[in-house]
Amino acid sequence: MGNEPAISMRPFSRRAFLTACAPLAVSCARTKSEPPGPRPVELPLESFPAGVRVTVRVSGRPVEVLRSDSGVTARSLLCTHQGCEVAWSDAENAYRCPCHEGRYDSEGRPKEGPPPLPLPTLPARIDGPHVLVGP
Repeated sequence: MGNEPAISMRPFSRRAFLTACAPLAVSCARTKSEPPGPRPVELPLESFPAGVRVTVRVSGRPVEVLRSDSGVTARSLLCTHQGCEVAWSDAENAYRCPCHEGRYDSEGRPKEGPPPLPLPTLPARIDGPHVLVGP
């Protein structure tokens, strides 16, 4: 009893250390939660009159939200050709890309010019007094 240390000072091999501690490390790794993914953007419903195309920013990108009697739709306004911002033209009844004269129909499908794909849609829904846009 006298002068003996309370903790054993014998050398601990790397293998013994890993064998003893590995289950603890794995346990800690399993308990870590994944960071939350992107959340939908919440916007006031009154900002979206029925039948009016409204442009908002979602993650810094232009998105058109259109409210109808059946709900809301959201569409990216970035051209699928080179990413220029398209705009709706009432006169042409189409989305028009100013960079290379691409045109999309009212549903965002390529109509003329170089756009290879339709304008992507985003999830959108009405939730009480809000419109939720995005994932």
